[in-house]
Amino acid sequence: MFKRKSVNLAALLALGVALPAVAQQQLDKVEITGSSIKRIDAETALPVSVISRDNIDKSGVSNVQELVDRLSYNNGGGISLGQSIGDSSATGQTGASLRGLGRARTLVLLNGRRLPVYPFSGQGVDLNSVPLAAIERIEVLRDGASATYGSDAIGGVINFITRKDWQGGEISASLEVPHSVGDVASLAGGFGVGDLSKQKFNVLGTFNYQKYDPIRAKDRGFASTGNRPDLGIVKDSGNTFPANASIVQADGTLKYVPGAANYPLCNAPDSFKGSANCRYDYTHYIDLVPEQERYGALLKGTLAADENNTLFAELMYSRNEITLGSSQTPSTTTGKSSYVYPGGGKWYPTAAVDAVQPGYRGDLVINWRIVDGGQRRDKVTNEVTRTVLGADGTLAGFDYKAAFTYAEGKARDDFVSGIYSDTRLRTALATGLINPFGPNDAAGLAALKSAELSGNNRKSKTSNTGVDFTLSRELFNVGAGNLGAALGGEFRKEKYNDGYSDIAGSGDIVGGSGNAGKVTGQRDISGVFTELNFPVLKSLELNAAVRYDRYSGTKGESRDGSFSSPAVSATSPKIALRFTPMTGLLLRASYGKGFRAPALDNMYAPSAATNTGSNYTDPFYDAIVGCTNSPNTDHCNTQLTAVNNSNPDLKPEKSKSFNLGLVFEMIKDTTMEVNYFDIKITNGIRSLTGDDILKDWFAKRTGPTTSSSVYASRLVIDPTTGYLNYVNASQENVGQARVAGFDLNAKTRLRSDYGTFTPGWEGTILTKSTETNIVTGDEVDNLGKYAVGGPVIKFKQTFTLDWDKGPWGVGLRYYRQNSYKDYDETRTVKAYDLWDLQGLYRGIKNMTFTVGFRNLFDKKPPVTVQEDYFQVGFDPTYADVKGRTFYLRGKYAF
Repeated sequence: MFKRKSVNLAALLALGVALPAVAQQQLDKVEITGSSIKRIDAETALPVSVISRDNIDKSGVSNVQELVDRLSYNNGGGISLGQSIGDSSATGQTGASLRGLGRARTLVLLNGRRLPVYPFSGQGVDLNSVPLAAIERIEVLRDGASATYGSDAIGGVINFITRKDWQGGEISASLEVPHSVGDVASLAGGFGVGDLSKQKFNVLGTFNYQKYDPIRAKDRGFASTGNRPDLGIVKDSGNTFPANASIVQADGTLKYVPGAANYPLCNAPDSFKGSANCRYDYTHYIDLVPEQERYGALLKGTLAADENNTLFAELMYSRNEITLGSSQTPSTTTGKSSYVYPGGGKWYPTAAVDAVQPGYRGDLVINWRIVDGGQRRDKVTNEVTRTVLGADGTLAGFDYKAAFTYAEGKARDDFVSGIYSDTRLRTALATGLINPFGPNDAAGLAALKSAELSGNNRKSKTSNTGVDFTLSRELFNVGAGNLGAALGGEFRKEKYNDGYSDIAGSGDIVGGSGNAGKVTGQRDISGVFTELNFPVLKSLELNAAVRYDRYSGTKGESRDGSFSSPAVSATSPKIALRFTPMTGLLLRASYGKGFRAPALDNMYAPSAATNTGSNYTDPFYDAIVGCTNSPNTDHCNTQLTAVNNSNPDLKPEKSKSFNLGLVFEMIKDTTMEVNYFDIKITNGIRSLTGDDILKDWFAKRTGPTTSSSVYASRLVIDPTTGYLNYVNASQENVGQARVAGFDLNAKTRLRSDYGTFTPGWEGTILTKSTETNIVTGDEVDNLGKYAVGGPVIKFKQTFTLDWDKGPWGVGLRYYRQNSYKDYDETRTVKAYDLWDLQGLYRGIKNMTFTVGFRNLFDKKPPVTVQEDYFQVGFDPTYADVKGRTFYLRGKYAF
């Protein structure tokens, strides 16, 4: 219930008046995510969801991403690990997206303080770095919180909270066995010594280790091929094996040599007949879940300096090693000329050449898949270290907390196998020893090996160094209660260094995405805030907060030059009302403004060429030469070149958020909540990708080389050939974006002779999701539609039912996401629902055994025609590829 306990007793305690122990226990004050004022009532004017350790265990998840993905208020716009394969902007990252507003607008905290942003993307926290085994509970503020936490909390806050005062220890082990492949083994433990209240100190530590076996596309029938004519998808490549070969004609066109690749039979099943040449089913060799090893540790010491003040130190470390596997290397390199096989080479297809141009013995242009090299494999290692030194307590009547924090993230990407140097491969091909038309002998394999790359490809680092403080207290009685006030500040330096290797910067990687370059940036961020909590009536409480943020000293440097940006600042107010007209009924409302400065990467990353995610045919080449007459795989049904540009002129985002809610607890052990939210963003920052531009261009095509698309000018033509050179992509400010909807949840507890039953339900209904076109300003409706980063789901919900009796427990979970309009804007992707079942036994002293199934009925991901990711046939942001997963866990406490 929401019955307020008498705050006047706090004044007596401050004066040293002795009170019964029961009364003191009633007065324990807590700080809830979303407010800096400690209070007795846990239910505030802002909507906060609390996920306990028990809830986490009963979910059956093995990592934070799996947990966050199931939250109803987490929607499209984050990033999944499978999605990040092949995405150089976020390789190896997973991210949350509260309200579907993206990982950059979701603030992730550990014990109320920041973690570093992911080094490869320069924005958003990598959820892999959060030590799930050390978490006691998670508090999710489902409201913009810029007035309290800073400029990047527009979508909300996820605060992971670890144990504070722990005596004893525990060790746990688990094994997760998905359908056929993809096992996950875990080991975790922890200890705590010292009673803070009696011995005046506590030291606690935790560790965790996990090993993930890979799941590859070939292991799942729904994702094992990109050749899906039944869906209207043929996501393939003209770089095939045996290689497609062509003869350059006098006019510069190509004459195809069918026999070199055994066209039209080709080399099934990987190589198959296309309309004019052999095509390769490269998706068959892509990882869906990469091989991983994860290590983590947390050490925290707390010292009671006296009865009212404590000193603490916290050290957190995580290391994630992820080996990413994609298809074998194709012989197409962005910005480089075609590969050739030399006339007179050992494996020259003489008979096939004579069949189309008798007597020709010159070089052949080849489009080749290097199958003898195996998967392209690189290893991403992400390390996060965070040190916090601080104090909290009471001083001169004020509650205070203050800390110094240093947090850094380091990520590196190293070549493992199957990745080649463009320069060295051309040299090796020129010897004629390599066979692109069949299996290589020892000499060919040695020549191929001489071109393989090893060592580091990319090494990046981000860091935050800063101090923060908060003072709060109840000031005086205003009739209905005591006026509470808080004052705080935060000052930090943010640094970003994305260090591509020289070889990556030169574009000398076969099949690579162009010439990525180094970038560094830094800025100083300062913020101050104040908050007041005013009890207008016994039943009505007003909370008001205001924060001032300033970003200064912003500068960066890349191969494109040195940059600096003027200081930007904003004042973000927030006002909230909490009304309890009767015991067990709470009404609340809030309105606030937000502000988010652009990420350093968005402003200063150098221009770099990359590939589009989907296949397209260059309309200009097709009009001049014709893909039917001369199927050049650099221009026909292929991934075209896009040049990504940062934007130093990006403006900060600004937001307005409104919440209106009702919480009902009039029935014993029953809680029901309805909460309406509405967030509007002005000057929203988003990436306008090459795929965005080309999809719009082709959708509004008016002729062979014309389109009414507002992005038509972004297709840049090669002045020499007249063909498409590249698509000009960039970071831009969107005029406006808006998301609105309802959070609904209900939970009750039923006690009986047959045990305790606890049913619960949580759901989020989106009623609006729009943004304006970057050029025209026209409103675009995204609700219930496919989007890169995740579809915008109208209705997402979870039903839970737990039963406990004595040492036994059973949990049932039902999770459902509604259908959405597919990538082609014609089909509908079916709803996705999963059942989970878990059993628990605590009948042996200090032991807990858990067995369960996730995706009990082995539900396959719904079919989609999306083409933005390497994976085909399903959406890696929407569905789980593990299938039915059995898990077994054991925990021993001591």
